[in-house]
Amino acid sequence: MKKSKNFFVRLLFNFGKKYLSNYFYSLLLFIRNYKKFKREISKSKSTIKYSYNLDKINNFEFKFTSQNNEDGIIDYIFSQIPNNKYFVEIGFSYYECNSLNLIKNGWSGKLIDADRDECLTLKRLASFFYPKSNIKIIKKKISIENINNLIFPETNGQIIDFFSLDIDGNDYWVLKELNTEKINVICCEYNHYIGNKVKKTMPYNPNHVWKNNGCFGASLEAITVLLDKKGFNLVAVESSGTNAFFVKKKYIDKFDILSSEKSWRSIDRNNGEEQINFIKRSVKSFKFFEL
Repeated sequence: MKKSKNFFVRLLFNFGKKYLSNYFYSLLLFIRNYKKFKREISKSKSTIKYSYNLDKINNFEFKFTSQNNEDGIIDYIFSQIPNNKYFVEIGFSYYECNSLNLIKNGWSGKLIDADRDECLTLKRLASFFYPKSNIKIIKKKISIENINNLIFPETNGQIIDFFSLDIDGNDYWVLKELNTEKINVICCEYNHYIGNKVKKTMPYNPNHVWKNNGCFGASLEAITVLLDKKGFNLVAVESSGTNAFFVKKKYIDKFDILSSEKSWRSIDRNNGEEQINFIKRSVKSFKFFEL
């Protein structure tokens, strides 16, 4: 009976995705994901750390709705510097992202992702649970050609307090093209599988699709050197070894400047030993671009 029900549900959603307008298809997504979203946004604060030998700023880590402990680092950073509560996040999951806790706390901003289901789902759920929120959700695949036009046209010179990038691919090249003049804090995923003490990134590939093989993104050192040239310092590496945080140098007196070599972390919480070994072999044979 359960298998028949699951088959019918899959059939219904496949039909909706193909034939229904965004309005009606988003209603289906809302019904399917309502309970999970409500459960996730109602969770208590988690303060589990994922590694040892941490920096002082990692003491402030916690998780509500971020992927790992990014919520706490974001909260601490903006307790130290002035802000207008405006964010842009590129690459998100409807129930787990860096800006969801900000939305809960009255921030406005823009979320961009290439996945139609994620965009429609979050748009419906956010309007229901946070009807007073001022956010815009855009379905678009980010490239070096469209990055600045997508995030800046409607800001009218407004400062982007928090910019988060997680596209599992061309992150380095997008950051390189990004106009950072009006951005104060950047959070970017790095690929710990590439290793420490190396400046490497995947070659730019506009058709890249993420696969769980470790062949994506850039090393922490590569991103740190790039953003240093753009006027940012590394101030935090989240304890799971997933995301790094960079603050504009004019605010650096509030933070310790970190070394990408000393603060680099390589933790894999989501893959078994067999998959990890496969990823390591894939990374070893992949031709990363050396900077």
